[in-house]
Amino acid sequence: SVKLPANLAGLLTLKVSALTGADTIGIMVSTAASIAVSPASLQFTYTDGGTAPPAQTFQITNSGTGTLAWTATASATWLSLGSAAGTAASSVSVSVSPAGLSAGTYNGTVQISSAGVPNSPVSIPVTLTVTAVPALLVATPQAVTFQYLVGGAVPGAQDISISNGGGGTLSWTALSGAFWATLSAASGNAPGTVSISVNPANLGAGTYTTSVTIAAADGGISPVSVAVTLVVQGTQPAGTITAVVNAGSFQPGIASGAWISIFGANLSLRTYTLQASDIVNGALPTSLEGVSVAINGLAAYIDYISPSQINVLVPDDATLGSVQVQVITAQQASNNMTVQKTVFAPALLTLVGAYVAALHADYSLVGKANLLQGATTAPAKPGETILLYGVGFGPAIPAQAAGQVVGTAAPLANNVQVTMGGVVAVVNFAGLVQSGLYQFNVVVPSLPNGDAAVVATVGGVTTQAGVAVTIQR
Repeated sequence: SVKLPANLAGLLTLKVSALTGADTIGIMVSTAASIAVSPASLQFTYTDGGTAPPAQTFQITNSGTGTLAWTATASATWLSLGSAAGTAASSVSVSVSPAGLSAGTYNGTVQISSAGVPNSPVSIPVTLTVTAVPALLVATPQAVTFQYLVGGAVPGAQDISISNGGGGTLSWTALSGAFWATLSAASGNAPGTVSISVNPANLGAGTYTTSVTIAAADGGISPVSVAVTLVVQGTQPAGTITAVVNAGSFQPGIASGAWISIFGANLSLRTYTLQASDIVNGALPTSLEGVSVAINGLAAYIDYISPSQINVLVPDDATLGSVQVQVITAQQASNNMTVQKTVFAPALLTLVGAYVAALHADYSLVGKANLLQGATTAPAKPGETILLYGVGFGPAIPAQAAGQVVGTAAPLANNVQVTMGGVVAVVNFAGLVQSGLYQFNVVVPSLPNGDAAVVATVGGVTTQAGVAVTIQR
């Protein structure tokens, strides 16, 4: 017998040779059946909980001769076929059943087989991609309104329901857009509830609006906003100023760029200390929780508010002599207090009144033992460098705008002399290190043990008397 190459087809001449001679025979060679499919692969996509994707069809043809009878099988339980057997040419539909499948990519095949066909079986890859339903942040209601009459009860809190309108899990954070609207929780998981409360203290009559922003931890999920409206009716009482003093010495006298304390009654209906979030674009606020202060008609920078005391940084102003200080709270202006403004109003910061606020080079506190309850203190030693702090020492080089955060320590424009126990100390550095706060690196002179009076002088003006540092050899 003779086996011909598979690629030969058509009318051929077969030559047979032997010792006695040769002869030729004409033969007709035909090709066998061959499986051909189109397309070569199938892809399905499905979103969990949605409608199953429609069936797709592929074609089976015979790329050879003769008759091609075929059978088809699917390799996965989520695959099903419209027909399992037939004769080419044929169309076969393929369906997927993704119910119960978790999110992911699934691979299967449809296999076409035919007995006696050289290229049998032929496999068609099938890919099914299942995606989870995305989470959807839902807040209800989307707007709340509060009414308040001055002197009446503060309106009760209102709840916002937070739910997941999609699939999967959802965690959230909530942020209020105004100081007068506070939240019971800053974060949580859906389903959950956040309560919105309002505090109308320091708010004058009028309508105030803000929004509470609720955002999913997944940044790909759109946040939602709840509109908050507060209507205030009536007039808050005006504050009364009784004294304006240097915040370091609590003595009269102010200067540009100096911290001062304002004392009185009804200066604010709430107590609040400046937070980092209140500093915008490197500038301290000129209005804090509904309170503002004007000095000679210019807005001061506010650090602390309470009913009886407000601490502010005096704005830059070349005016010297008598100036007016006024507090505006809830749109109500206090009385004007006349104070004297000078070029310098130096004062050293103190601890427990009689001792300067000083640090060793390692930033531990300078002071006699047990000076402060719960704090470790140690006296200064002659020859060591300690750090003193103060306010009101005037301009720096380069000039630093009052109310701006100080990025780099700037030396003072005017010389500062420091004495301890009447002895002039060496000052290695004197400069502005924070808004309105000055630092002095001072070498402790050789003095006997005990408390030594500390005085700093700038521009001929000295700091407050009666403050000291404890020295121990």
